[in-house]
Amino acid sequence: MTLRGIEVKRLIVYRFTGLLNDITVKPPLEESQIYYRTVTSSNLDDILSTREKGVHEEFVKFFSEGEQGYYVYYENRVVCCGWVFLNSCSSAVRKKYMLVPPGYAWLHNFWTHPDLRGHGLYSSLLTHICREMISTERVKHPNRIIIDTAQDNIPSNKAIIKANFERIGGIVDLRIHRKWLVLKETYGKKIYG
Repeated sequence: MTLRGIEVKRLIVYRFTGLLNDITVKPPLEESQIYYRTVTSSNLDDILSTREKGVHEEFVKFFSEGEQGYYVYYENRVVCCGWVFLNSCSSAVRKKYMLVPPGYAWLHNFWTHPDLRGHGLYSSLLTHICREMISTERVKHPNRIIIDTAQDNIPSNKAIIKANFERIGGIVDLRIHRKWLVLKETYGKKIYG
């Protein structure tokens, strides 16, 4: 439901199972033409140039707050991107609507170029990020990687499951302009036990 400046969102929350699959992109894309990169100050403009102006301020904020951005480069352009917030604090941190426990990584704000959706880029990028988070020990346990998506975004839900995430609950929240109010959370028991 959306009213001017007001939106109710129903989200599904997933956590990574720890099983890394080799996910390959589908034709006409070829794995040899896909390059994974992390966002740096020198290439942040590459991502901004592919997205609508409305997200520029948000992406710059993510970057300035120390979040790690990732993107897929194909045919000299950014075709898929997303962000990771790693909670290195000793207590949970609320980012927008998501309560991120200490030691957890929250994957968020993913996007795939409309012309290349359905070719496995999103699942492939998720797998790349999880592999890096585990191999560099940025998370102490693979199931400390969490992600969410809108309940009605069927392609995104399928891509997340394909990348070996399991559903652990949900969130219902209310957004009034740029402020989030969480109405219901059902994923905490799976995280906190």
